[in-house]
Amino acid sequence: MRIKSLIVLSMTSAAALIGLVGGLAIFTQMAATKSLGLTEATNVARELADTIVFKSSDGSPSLFERPEALREFLELQHHRSLRDFLIVDPNKILLAHAADEEHKTGEKFDHDPGNEVGQTLADGVPRKFSDAHEANDILAVAIEHPKDTIVGAVLLEYDPLLRAAEQRTNSLLWLVGLGAAAAVLVAAAFAWGLLSRFGAGLSDMMRGMESLAKGEVMTRIGHGRKDEFGQLAQGFNTMADELASARAHIEDIVQTAAEGIAVLNSDGKIASVNPAAAAMIGRRADKIVGQDWGSVMIMRDARGAEFAGGTSPVEQALTTGRQHQSEVRLTKSNGSHVPVIASCSPLSRSDGGLVLTLSDISELRRAEGVVNERADQLALLNRELHEKSETTTRLVKLGELLQACVTFPEAFSVVGTAMAEFLGGLSGTVHLTSASRNLVEEMAHWGDVRSSVGQFAPEDCWALRRGQEHVTGPGMLTPRCAHITENGKKGYVCMPLAAQGETLGILHLCEPNAAEKPQWLAERQQILRGVVDTLALALANLRLRETLRQQSIRDPNTGLFNRRYLEETSSRELRRMERSGQPLVVIMLDVDHFKQFNDTFGHEAGDLVLKQVAATLIEHARDSDVVSRYGGEEFALVMPGSSVQEGAERAEALRQAIRKLHLTHRGRTLGTVTASFGVAAYPEHGVGWTELTNAADHALYDAKGNGRDRVAVALGNAPGERPPIQLVPAPKSS
Repeated sequence: MRIKSLIVLSMTSAAALIGLVGGLAIFTQMAATKSLGLTEATNVARELADTIVFKSSDGSPSLFERPEALREFLELQHHRSLRDFLIVDPNKILLAHAADEEHKTGEKFDHDPGNEVGQTLADGVPRKFSDAHEANDILAVAIEHPKDTIVGAVLLEYDPLLRAAEQRTNSLLWLVGLGAAAAVLVAAAFAWGLLSRFGAGLSDMMRGMESLAKGEVMTRIGHGRKDEFGQLAQGFNTMADELASARAHIEDIVQTAAEGIAVLNSDGKIASVNPAAAAMIGRRADKIVGQDWGSVMIMRDARGAEFAGGTSPVEQALTTGRQHQSEVRLTKSNGSHVPVIASCSPLSRSDGGLVLTLSDISELRRAEGVVNERADQLALLNRELHEKSETTTRLVKLGELLQACVTFPEAFSVVGTAMAEFLGGLSGTVHLTSASRNLVEEMAHWGDVRSSVGQFAPEDCWALRRGQEHVTGPGMLTPRCAHITENGKKGYVCMPLAAQGETLGILHLCEPNAAEKPQWLAERQQILRGVVDTLALALANLRLRETLRQQSIRDPNTGLFNRRYLEETSSRELRRMERSGQPLVVIMLDVDHFKQFNDTFGHEAGDLVLKQVAATLIEHARDSDVVSRYGGEEFALVMPGSSVQEGAERAEALRQAIRKLHLTHRGRTLGTVTASFGVAAYPEHGVGWTELTNAADHALYDAKGNGRDRVAVALGNAPGERPPIQLVPAPKSS
């Protein structure tokens, strides 16, 4: 529906609505007038009823109780209001009336066809009815005295009240009717004026829009009017200016765009191209426009193959009318190929056609090549990093295992197993420098080739001489180490094991195929460095722990085990002897008159005596025996698996060997050194270490008490008793 028709319909509807509202107002006013008359009559009747039953404060009877006074009162009201009044009792008997010839006092009122008066007397609700005899409307209102007690009813004619109310509202009704009619006329006049102005402005706007739709961007509308259409015309002209500017801007963008843009009509001929498209095709624009697209643009797929019939993006877009995009290779007139993204977007105009956009992706493909190359490099680095991470993890594990080792043999067992994993394909050995620094000994070996001797002097290894890695092999001028036994085309490397400022030994490796693998060492350089550092540190820690252990269990003056080690070891040996059922002997000895040596010759001489006695004990001890300095000039010898007789014989041999010592200190002869011995055995003299040492001590004291330089053997005894002593007599000195 046109806007003009909508305006006419709207104004007609508004006029009809105004008329409807006016009629509704008149009808409502008339109904309200009747209701107002009835309400006013009811109020008058109730006031009359209240007056009739009213009693003054002096106790005089009400009008209802005085018929004559009531009649006079009604006559007075009739003259004032020109209305008829009737008063009935509860039985509808007429008590009084005013100017009503049809009714007589004392008669029953029966002019209510529906017994409306009787109903009002029963429930007190006012009711109106029509008196057929007098042709007028009467209202019945109950008289209550006291409250809620009905003693009669007032009947009054309310037609005069209704006519008075109607007269008052007639003037208002005329005013409303005339106002509604005037509003309808004004609305019609306004609608006509509005249609006239709207029609003229709308026509101008329609003509301008039609011209603009045809592409006439220079179309303008006169905007001399001061109303809204003038503002619309001004806005239209502004829009047309902006559209012309935008069109020119778009043309500039198309001409300067880096992407090639070509417009094709529905039959596939090129309508226009921008300079970028002409450059990609390799022809001038005037040689392209008007030509069939397939004759000037040779497209192949991304791999360079020809498209099957109807499968190129241009053909699919022309055929289906839907957008298509794919990567193609555009063959230029000079035969070169350009990778492009061809986007075909169908036009929405009625004659069809499409816009072909060509995006050169040569740089993108070159960048992808660089990215792929970098990705391969990154993958290689990632693999190397993963390998290094695994190597680091294995090195950490090797370090943890070596740190957990408590002895050198245990550590070298771990090394022999781990090196085969770390240095696959290589054979090798670990050599450790002895404590005297004059010998390098093999401690661990792995692999099929043994290329080094087991023991050699430190100067036989160039790595130990120079304190750094030494490599030799085919094509190398470096000298071969003297400890290397092979002389073939193998490659060798010796790496010093240095830690905490000390060179502990070397790691020696052999590559059997060094001539075929010139980079065999460079490939493993980093892991070798980690293995060498880890191994050197672990060996240094082991050596330090061994040194500390020896210091904790050895007497620094004599080199013998100390008392603490003796007690720990002897208790363990006792338990072992108990399990195997074998005996054990404890020999306690004390150097005789040792204080005199110190007082006569000095403490240095005393220390010499102790060292020589300790050397004698070690010389006569078995590998299984434990020799210790028990304290001061007192020594102890534990002999697992020996009987009491064997212990006494060993003590006697020691006594004689000590007596034969000839010691001199600072040119002075120290004289004869003698010692007293006490011998006790398990299980004869006790089953615990404390019992055995006490028995041996008591025997030693008895030997000293009986002249020294002798051996005393404890005899069997009851638990808790001091063992009796058997003395072995000392021979006469020669």
